[in-house]
Amino acid sequence: MKALTLALLAAMTASSGGAQVPLTLDTSFRCTRFLNNGLIALLPLEDGSVLASGWYVRIDGSNIPYSFFRILPNGDLDESWTSNWGYGDILTSGDYYYLTINGFPARYFRTTGTLDQGFLPITENYPHPGLVTYNGGDVYVQPDGMVLCTGDHRVAEQWGINAPGWYSLLRVDTNGILDSTYQWRKTDGVIWTLVPTTQGRLLVSGVYNTYEGQPEGRILRIWPDGSLDTTFHTNIIKGYATCLVEQPNGRILAGGQFVFPNEPDTLHLIRLMPDGALDTTFNNHTQYSHVPPLSFGDFAFSVNALLPLGDGRIMVGGDFTHIAGQLRRGIALLDSTGHLLTTAFTGQGCGLWHDFNSTYLYSGLTDIKQAPDGSIFVCGFFKGFDDGTVSDTSMTFIAKLHGLSVGIHEAERPVRQVQLWPNPGTDVLHIETGTTGHMDVQVRDAMGRAVLAASGTGVLKLSSAALSPGVYLIEVDSGGERRTVKWMKQ
Repeated sequence: MKALTLALLAAMTASSGGAQVPLTLDTSFRCTRFLNNGLIALLPLEDGSVLASGWYVRIDGSNIPYSFFRILPNGDLDESWTSNWGYGDILTSGDYYYLTINGFPARYFRTTGTLDQGFLPITENYPHPGLVTYNGGDVYVQPDGMVLCTGDHRVAEQWGINAPGWYSLLRVDTNGILDSTYQWRKTDGVIWTLVPTTQGRLLVSGVYNTYEGQPEGRILRIWPDGSLDTTFHTNIIKGYATCLVEQPNGRILAGGQFVFPNEPDTLHLIRLMPDGALDTTFNNHTQYSHVPPLSFGDFAFSVNALLPLGDGRIMVGGDFTHIAGQLRRGIALLDSTGHLLTTAFTGQGCGLWHDFNSTYLYSGLTDIKQAPDGSIFVCGFFKGFDDGTVSDTSMTFIAKLHGLSVGIHEAERPVRQVQLWPNPGTDVLHIETGTTGHMDVQVRDAMGRAVLAASGTGVLKLSSAALSPGVYLIEVDSGGERRTVKWMKQ
C-alpha cells in the first residue's frame, strides 16, 4: 500500500506541475528498459542526454548484452549508440570517449559512439610483448593523448626500458601501443583506482603494501611520470578507496573501506589533509552498515560515489543500507563535516533488485554526476527509487534528480570551454573562458610544477617570455569548475 501511495504521489507531482524540490526525483526522465546487471558510470551531456556504461547489460527487446549507452533526455534509450565493448568511467578527450576493458582503454568516436577499431591495446599488443591482463583497474587520458592504465598486468618480454614482470601502472600511446619510453610502475598487489588532481598529480589506491619496492599506504599520490609524490603519505593498512575527490582547499574525500593501525573499526568515508594525514575535523567514524549483515562484514559494501555540492554539503552513494543507524539505502546527504542530514533522501532509497536466475535482493549506487544544467544523475543497481518526497517504482539502474537551483534564479553557468591563443605561442598567452565571471589560472610544466599564475575576468594576458620551449598545462578555475588545456611554447 505504501509503495502504491508513493507512486501515486509521484504521478500527481509530475502531472499537476507541482513545486519541484531540490534533490528529488525528476519524473520527466524515466529509464525502464534495462533488465539485468546494472550500470557502473555515467556522463551527462550538454544537450540533456546522458552516457552510461555497464557490465554486459541486457535491454528489453534485445538478447544482446551491451556495455555503452546513450540515454535521451526523456530516459529513452538511443539504440543506435549501443556497443558491446567497454565499461567503467567515461572519459572525454579530443574527438573521443574512453572507457575501460580489463584495465586498458577502449576508444569511441564522440560523433557516433562507434568503437575505434584502430585503437585496441589488448589486441594490438598481442603476442608481443606478451601482454596479459589479470586485474583491470582505471584508465586516465593525459593531455598529450597518452593513456595511463592501472591494474595487475604481466609483460613477458623486454619492452623498451621495461623488463619482463608484473606492473600496476602502464601507459599506451595514441595508437594503443604500450609506451616503451615510459617507466612502468610496480606494486606487490594491484592498483584499482586512478583519479587526476591538481598540479598534474594523480591519486591512486588499491590492494598493495609497497609501491616501487617501498612500503606505502593504500592511498598514494603520484606525478605524471608515475614517480611517488613524497609530500603525501597515508598509513592505511587494509582496504582501498573506490572513489576520491580533492576539495578546493586541497583536502581529499575518500570512500571505500579503510583500516588504520590501532583502529578497531573499518571506516567507509574519510577526509585526508593535503599531506595524507587523517583530517580530525571530519566525522571519519560515521557508521556505515548493511542490514542484513553480509558474509564479508564491513568489507562487503562500500561508499562508491561522492558529489560535493556547491553549498558545502556532500552527496554519497554506495551499497550500504544504513548510516548512523538510519535507513539510507544506497544514497544520503551529509553536511560539510560528514554528519548525516535529514533534509533529503529519507525514504526507502534505491529499490531492491535481483539478477536473472537469482533470488538474492540487493541495491545501491555506483556513480553520481552533476549535469551541465545543474541536475544530478545517479546510477547503479536498483529497481525503483524513493527519495522520501517522490517515488517511482519503474526507475531502473539510473535516475535524475532536480538540482539545487530548482525554483530560484540560476547562477551564471560555469566555464565550458577554455580558449588559448596563440597556440603554439611565444611571448604572450591569451586565455578566455567565454563567461564574465572571475577565473584563476595556473600554468604548469610537464612535471606538474606551477610556473605562472594569474587571476581576473575577461581575457587574461600572461607574459610567457621567460618559459622554456615545451608543452605546458593551463589550469583554469571559473564558476566552481576546473578545466585543463594543453599549450605549446615555441
